[in-house]
Amino acid sequence: MQKLTRITLSSGEMAIYLDGLYLTSTEPGDRVEGLDDIVTGLLRMPGMTLQDIDAPCPAHEDWCWNDVADGVFAARQPGAGECTVAAFTDRLSRYPADALCCGTFWLREDFLTLDASLTDEQIRLAMKVAQKNHDANTGYNWEYLRGAIEYVKS
Repeated sequence: MQKLTRITLSSGEMAIYLDGLYLTSTEPGDRVEGLDDIVTGLLRMPGMTLQDIDAPCPAHEDWCWNDVADGVFAARQPGAGECTVAAFTDRLSRYPADALCCGTFWLREDFLTLDASLTDEQIRLAMKVAQKNHDANTGYNWEYLRGAIEYVKS
């Protein structure tokens, strides 16, 4: 699955990114129809999704599209290894709603079921340990999570 991002500034300028990488943009006064044609063509590729983002035009005169993109993509990317519903939702939002998927997720309450004495910080750390060391052959199961909790508590 690939994600096409079209950023349109309040000035009317536009840029296109593919999976966060710059493809092309307009200059002040350019017509955006050419970029729209590129977007239309790329959307014909299987698995391509589009995210449209409206952003303010940077105030300083010497801005570049990397300045805009850094702000746009940083605002939408959770921290590395972050285990939150927002991070999970962001990852899933890259796919169409009817895309097939299979998986499971574990919440704070699941960790507390295994050890009611855990603090929120210990749960966060145990989730990071579980995510960082995940083995698809083992999966996430009660024993695996219990091991992550024991590691954090030791």
